[in-house]
Amino acid sequence: MNKAQAVKKFSKAFISKVSISDAPKALEELGLFSSILDSDKKIRLFFVSQIFTLEEKDAVLKDISARLKLSSHTEKFLSLLFKEGAIAMIKDIIKAAVSLYEEKAKRVTAEVSAPVELEGRNISRLKAALASLIKKDVEIESKIDESLIGGFVVKIGSTIYDSSIKGQLQLLKAELTR
Repeated sequence: MNKAQAVKKFSKAFISKVSISDAPKALEELGLFSSILDSDKKIRLFFVSQIFTLEEKDAVLKDISARLKLSSHTEKFLSLLFKEGAIAMIKDIIKAAVSLYEEKAKRVTAEVSAPVELEGRNISRLKAALASLIKKDVEIESKIDESLIGGFVVKIGSTIYDSSIKGQLQLLKAELTR
């Protein structure tokens, strides 16, 4: 099984075992554990290494779980990742699980790039317009991109809506050079 298949399998397993209402908290817990692995090289090496037994890893996991107050579901899932040797893929698994959760909850996250910070009123209007366009609840993740000159670019999954001046100029250039 290749990495992409494994990530998909584990993210599906995680999301299928947690309710829609508990998913955000469970995903947050996974992210918290992942950040610990990123911040402490010794802990990461301990969990990724095959020198230590599963029992030793489970004991340390139980200690970390107690300190972080992780749910039993998250703890069991992390234990499964250790047993399957998939803990190194945790970031990819979290990303895939978030996508699955959003799909299940009929929600999407739109990445909006604009040359200036968007105001609350504009974000609300954009949210409403996108929600009516794609028939899902939309969360906005705003970024500043000064190269856009004006307008904005919205990315939802692999779909890009470009209403920036920069994008319009690129289309005009392409049309004129035909």
